[in-house]
Amino acid sequence: MAGKIHEEQHLVTHYEGDQTGTMKVPMIINAMLLTSDNQSQQLGVGNAVVDKAGLGWVITQYVLKIKRLPRVGEQIVVGTRAVNNNDYFCQRDFWVKDQKGEVIVENTSIFVLMDRTTRRMHKLLPEIIEPYEADQVKRIVRLPKLETIEGASVAKDFSVEYFDIDPNRHVNNAKYFEWIFNTVDQDTLNNYYPAMINIRYHVEIQPNQVAHSTFTMDHDTLKSDHKIFANDTLCCEANVEWNHR
Repeated sequence: MAGKIHEEQHLVTHYEGDQTGTMKVPMIINAMLLTSDNQSQQLGVGNAVVDKAGLGWVITQYVLKIKRLPRVGEQIVVGTRAVNNNDYFCQRDFWVKDQKGEVIVENTSIFVLMDRTTRRMHKLLPEIIEPYEADQVKRIVRLPKLETIEGASVAKDFSVEYFDIDPNRHVNNAKYFEWIFNTVDQDTLNNYYPAMINIRYHVEIQPNQVAHSTFTMDHDTLKSDHKIFANDTLCCEANVEWNHR
């Protein structure tokens, strides 16, 4: 039986929306992470507890499935639960429901604990993980591998600024979504929405580095390939499948 469920009401504000009047994907990610942070706090294993142990939570992969994007002014329900874990990896699921209870966004994620000093993965601590009551397993779910998309490519550079860095001292996860979608042309963004996003984080981007974001689109399949580099090192990559709005 998977772990404890935590849900919160959320009103989509105007600053969370884009030109189409729908919620920006980075804002959806932020709302999901806020919900999981609040659950951790309620369970007595919030950021202060993890930080005292010299650790921090790091996400290695998300797979989002989007039926539709929430609209500005819409009241939604954002939910989460820790599903299972082995010695090092945790599966945490997120969802967004409308007021009728229909799930409109699903997100499967993989988390690990990172040692703040060595910046390396740390074995999960029972005192931090047990309150979630997630299933203990030998192997967690294998999320889909990323594929290479052929087509015309464009690229943009983004400076990593002070406010891009979160309390774990790395670039906030939602920022990568901004870099990805800010590289996409306006025609695509105005006429399509991301129905599936598979994003994998490889290497932390550090303060004062430059993020080099590439975007390759196959207009026949409506699939795109995204890569983010820093100093020629691949730090993050993603596949996106697009649907007409």
